[in-house]
Amino acid sequence: MAEDHAHKRYPGAAPFGDDELSRRVFFGREDEVAVLADQIFANRLVVVYAKSGIGKTSFLSAGVAERLRRDGCVPLMIRVNLTTEAPVALVVSGVGDNAKRQNLEYAPGRTDSLWHFFKTTEFWRGDVLLTPVLILDQFEEIFTLHSPEFRMRFLAEVASVIRGVRPSGTAVTNDAGLTDTPPEVRVVLSLREDFLSALEEAADVLPHILAQRFRLNPLTIDAATSAICGPSVIEDRAFATVPFEVPKDTANYVLQYLSQRTTQDTRPSIRTVEPFELQLVCQRMEEIAAERQSVTGAAKVSITVDDLGGEDGIHAILGDFCRSVLQSISPWWTRRAVRKLCTDYLISPHGRRLSIEESEVKRLVRVPPETLHVLVDRRLLRSDQRADSVYYELSHDSLVAPVLAERRLQRAVTGGILWIAGALAWVGGGLGVITSAIVAVALPIRILFSDAHFFEGWSPVWDALAAGMLLGMACGLYGGLYLAGRWMFRRGRDILRQFRRRPRSLPAAAPTG
Repeated sequence: MAEDHAHKRYPGAAPFGDDELSRRVFFGREDEVAVLADQIFANRLVVVYAKSGIGKTSFLSAGVAERLRRDGCVPLMIRVNLTTEAPVALVVSGVGDNAKRQNLEYAPGRTDSLWHFFKTTEFWRGDVLLTPVLILDQFEEIFTLHSPEFRMRFLAEVASVIRGVRPSGTAVTNDAGLTDTPPEVRVVLSLREDFLSALEEAADVLPHILAQRFRLNPLTIDAATSAICGPSVIEDRAFATVPFEVPKDTANYVLQYLSQRTTQDTRPSIRTVEPFELQLVCQRMEEIAAERQSVTGAAKVSITVDDLGGEDGIHAILGDFCRSVLQSISPWWTRRAVRKLCTDYLISPHGRRLSIEESEVKRLVRVPPETLHVLVDRRLLRSDQRADSVYYELSHDSLVAPVLAERRLQRAVTGGILWIAGALAWVGGGLGVITSAIVAVALPIRILFSDAHFFEGWSPVWDALAAGMLLGMACGLYGGLYLAGRWMFRRGRDILRQFRRRPRSLPAAAPTG
């Protein structure tokens, strides 16, 4: 079998990357890739949008980027989630990282503005001068992570590039040798659909910002079938499994179930599937194939509906993804810290994904770096290497609801334990107080007026006093147990009441892609 670090045919919760193996297993979007690439070539600005879970990042990275390269362009995919950089510096640093990753000859330009930068920057592959395509992925982060002042400055910089107009306030005398012709660059803004209206904020600087739009829809049944069956039969020693078969009836069963869950497409006659959910199921198919190949050595493995456990099994795959990852973390105190990280620091009060820097993770919840690496490998988290550090976030927006559901379940268990333990302690403590109080009064009286002894050899008076004091201490201890049990009972009851309430609906969060 392949080594543990071998490439997976189905990335699951993680987006497809811009690498050769990812491109080979990226199926089902061929037509959309061609349409968007042509639209980018014909326009200086294109807005790409989709609902959560549709896979914009995968689409741009594994599909569109290579098509742009084949036609003489260089895709520069950048996110605007770094809040410590100025607008121009944020883009310039991201461009440098992209050029290095793609092994390009890169001649950085001036950084007075984005207009100056793209006017004077050159990208070469051999003796071919390339046209840059600036892809601002998950552009909704400009609205969720940055101040209005930063946002307007950034939009003004992007507007000067798109319109090809020299930024106002720039002295022409300082631009010797620079003409007023627009810089050769295309811009793609990729964002979640419910942030589309927020782009109207840039209407003053870009009146036609929404003129060229491309909507990425869920996978059709034919495209989803290709996404299931295509990667499974590819021959490559870099994959963790040898090729295996997904029969047509298995694929149809999975798609029938997943298409019933999909509500993204409002056209009732068209059945669609969300790529994120499909990838989780497909990843489970690959795990089943790997297990069988390692045990039996069979080169030709066929995945059946029974292997997946039928409808209940598919539902469990989707519902238990977060729980299974969290339960795999040990010891229990680290698992608890990971839960706190996910629920309290990686999800905003409004249900948005947040990113957090590695040292902050250690300071706030004390999750060790090796555990974070495991969470990234298991696809619960995504790591983002930036110039200054590593940042972590939930790998996909569809994980927000399961993580919050896991938190509710844990609180329900905690509430139940507190409620039961508190009730027992409350009743036991109360009975103990009453019993010890009665005995504390009755026993000394009996010692004084009979031949009974509490401590052999003591005088009746001292014997009675000692008995009374010890039983009084027991009464106090039972009283403490009574008060603690009462608090635990009420606390557990309050937690269970919160659990029984219908959780506040959260707005859909921005997708990873």
